[in-house]
Amino acid sequence: MKKFVSGIIVGVFLFAGVSAFADSSSLIGQKVQGLFSIEKSGTKVADAVIINGSAYAPVRAVAEATGAVLSVEGKKIIMSGNNTVVSDTKEVNTDKYQSKEYLEYKIRAAESEIASAQEAIKDLENSKETVKKYPEYSTEQKQNDVLTKFDEMIKVKQKIIVDKEKELVELNAKLAEVQK
Repeated sequence: MKKFVSGIIVGVFLFAGVSAFADSSSLIGQKVQGLFSIEKSGTKVADAVIINGSAYAPVRAVAEATGAVLSVEGKKIIMSGNNTVVSDTKEVNTDKYQSKEYLEYKIRAAESEIASAQEAIKDLENSKETVKKYPEYSTEQKQNDVLTKFDEMIKVKQKIIVDKEKELVELNAKLAEVQK
């Protein structure tokens, strides 16, 4: 019950923060004209929404896909170019994305996402048990619908864990290569 009340309080704060931000943006209330997928080399990077003929995409996802270095200073988002040297034998990437520090950061981020997904799975499992106890889900059909939704969310979190574990293997291999 404490988690439920805490969730409501956090939700109210998040909604209030979004409302305050929404008042300062000129795009609020504008009609989304479409949703485009951003791909690089056949791999989906992110989704972009089209508003008033302009595409709006997550800056970090696009920056990482293009190899640009992204930094935030105050209210400025700064993207610096990709320093790539091309030779006749192979492409050598000398940018920040191949540095030991960056790879260690990405490893920590992936580990954190795995831990977060594992915690979410535990919470969802606990929620499933709670649903079985409350009378508002008294009909078997309502209860089964809710439990099915929880199972779907658990599968999504499990997929995230699998994907991040694969990413960890790749990052650790790159880190080992950089440390040589």
